Amino acid sequence: MTPVAPHTVVMTRQPAQAGAVEAGLAAAGYRIAYLPLTDFELPEDSGPLRETVALLNGACPSEARVAWLVLTSPNTVRALVALGWNGRVPGCTRIAVTGPGTARVLAAAGFADRPWMPEADASAAGILEQFPAPGDASSRTLLLPQSALATEEVADGLAARGWDVERLDAYRTVPYPAEPGRRLLAGPHEPDDGGEPITWAVGGEPGRPVVTIEDLAGTDVVLTSPSAVRELARRGGTALAKDTRFLAIGRPTARAAQATGLELAGTAPSPDAEGLLTVLAAL
Repeated sequence: MTPVAPHTVVMTRQPAQAGAVEAGLAAAGYRIAYLPLTDFELPEDSGPLRETVALLNGACPSEARVAWLVLTSPNTVRALVALGWNGRVPGCTRIAVTGPGTARVLAAAGFADRPWMPEADASAAGILEQFPAPGDASSRTLLLPQSALATEEVADGLAARGWDVERLDAYRTVPYPAEPGRRLLAGPHEPDDGGEPITWAVGGEPGRPVVTIEDLAGTDVVLTSPSAVRELARRGGTALAKDTRFLAIGRPTARAAQATGLELAGTAPSPDAEGLLTVLAAL
């Protein structure tokens, strides 16, 4: 077992995914550990995604223009980069992201401009509430590469606003670790919020301990996604001692926890460090 220090918050994701949430918790005095439950890999049939990469890397065509590329997660960016995307788009195409986390990975991929993102609500709901309608745009085509597990919520919502949505699978979520040849988090370094390099590799780093389910007793466990909740339940980790407290980082994750019968100590009112600190302070 890995020794876990007092006042430890365990994130149910990989150290390579660390960002503003972990930085905010660490600044507030919490020690951060990681429990990797899920991993991410390219789809078995990557043909449609390769065609998208070729389109994005090319010039603005005279026909079949793409008005928007909507990126709803950092892993979507990583999947495109893994297949050769240079991080740029033709002049006729704009990029939208869910929030700052995806924007940081997009910048690391080579996109130099500021992407569109919803204000105050870094979520699918924020996109659907604030995303512009086509208006008199010359093209209504919108590319939406997403996780294979993603629901049709975003695609249907954008279509209802008048966009011609082309949804495609960008990556698969699988139990950790993924197949090495298709794994997304096994590539080059990218900076986190503090500029420190994060190694995309299996295993922990100094100051970024990786723990197991057996190490969770007496910790506050942050459930970071519905897929992490389902994998924790599959591995029997939802039947832990009562001194283990589970926190959901958002409403979809809370719903997944409730579906497994897992009792939550709280749900962050916003999917960021401030939201989690609000819950931790209440505990």
